[in-house]
Amino acid sequence: MKMAVTLISILFASFTMQARLMRAWSYQELYDQSDVVVIARVTSTGDTTERTSLTNAAPEIRAVGPDLPLVGVSTKFAVNVVMKGDKNVAELTLHHYRMDKLPPMTIVTGGPNLVSFDPRTHVHLLLFLHRESDGRYSPVSGQADPGFSISPLSGMASSGDFFKDEMEQGTGQTNGSGFSF
Repeated sequence: MKMAVTLISILFASFTMQARLMRAWSYQELYDQSDVVVIARVTSTGDTTERTSLTNAAPEIRAVGPDLPLVGVSTKFAVNVVMKGDKNVAELTLHHYRMDKLPPMTIVTGGPNLVSFDPRTHVHLLLFLHRESDGRYSPVSGQADPGFSISPLSGMASSGDFFKDEMEQGTGQTNGSGFSF
């Protein structure tokens, strides 16, 4: 009986689990392949008129489920630090995608690792980017998995211009926890 339950469990798991291979990027690989590496904060984000599908936007992906409809997105960033690339870049625009509405009852397996941004959060991000021919930037890790090229920062660096703000105000004080939010 135990053997039958084990076999049924293995069969059930193999039919219900689906995945796709994704490249594991190291920071060194991301850095080496980047045109620009920055620490930046989102200032605005919005849809473009671009409509495409996942296999058109990211031909390297072999989706397990249906081809997914995508909407182009432009997200603007204020650059705090340039770690690689043109040191005079004060702002940049990231070209990426979001999933469009799917038909009811659509199941996505092995789908993309897309990103979205909320300018109200004021989170600082580490971005590894390629420069596109139109001047916008795209994630080094590709449009199917841009999340590998974008990492949120934590700690005092993520709270914005903490030291700059405190020194300009002449207080040098914090809210008691050592962080300014």
